[in-house]
Amino acid sequence: MADICYPPSTDWSCRWTAVELAAQRADPDMGPKIEVAEAFAWSLLAAWTLYRIGTCPITVRPCAERCMPVGRTYRTAIARGGNVGAAPQIGMLNPYVSGGQWYNACGCRPGGCECDTLSAVELPGPVGGIVEVRVDGVVLAPSAYKVMNGNRLVRTDGEEWPVCQDMALADDAGFSVTYYRGARPNMLTNVAAGVLANEYLLACANSNDCRLPLYVTSMTRSGESYDLDPQALADAIPAIPEVQAVVRIYNPAGLKTPVIVASPDVYRTPTRTA
Repeated sequence: MADICYPPSTDWSCRWTAVELAAQRADPDMGPKIEVAEAFAWSLLAAWTLYRIGTCPITVRPCAERCMPVGRTYRTAIARGGNVGAAPQIGMLNPYVSGGQWYNACGCRPGGCECDTLSAVELPGPVGGIVEVRVDGVVLAPSAYKVMNGNRLVRTDGEEWPVCQDMALADDAGFSVTYYRGARPNMLTNVAAGVLANEYLLACANSNDCRLPLYVTSMTRSGESYDLDPQALADAIPAIPEVQAVVRIYNPAGLKTPVIVASPDVYRTPTRTA
């Protein structure tokens, strides 16, 4: 399932030992079914928790708003503090085109602004865990920074973050932050995903032991088609206690959609690629 990103840490201990799981993954018939089941399980867990679970890390390229091309509204994260005069800031992550290539960043260019430094960068949050921070392509030690207030990446080694960078460079060659936007996979989510993935395998085999409601009406591997009944989708949560526990931890109010606070005084339509 190369087109769907999900953690490799699914816990299948409810069904197989580690040795048995390795053998099942290597099986040409069962291996693809396991991948499909895992993709379904993690995607639904993320959706049921309003994406408060981060299934895969994302990478952002922070730079200050004053470094953007004139007349543009390209933004990534928010950068404040340090010796930068009027508070430079970066808003929402947006893609832009430079030299015929798409970049997910704010559009800083070498020589396009007066660069400086700052001590903190506000990332699109919540930040569930930092995977890696690079400055000029060099990976920083975790002791060089920490996350404060849920999304504020603060430099703690006496150095400061760069305000501007060359966005034409690859992510691993510039200033980039790779992190989980939402809770990173942990023991509870790994187990819940494994239990739910196992139910999908049972449903695929038309097993009577499957605890999923009959919203999965058909699953065909060769044709890559899956027929679902969306009206009964929510019934799967109470049907599986492990899944219900995780959903209640991350979405205790049982909300169907994320809460959004809007102001009529600030209106901006972000640029998107899809």
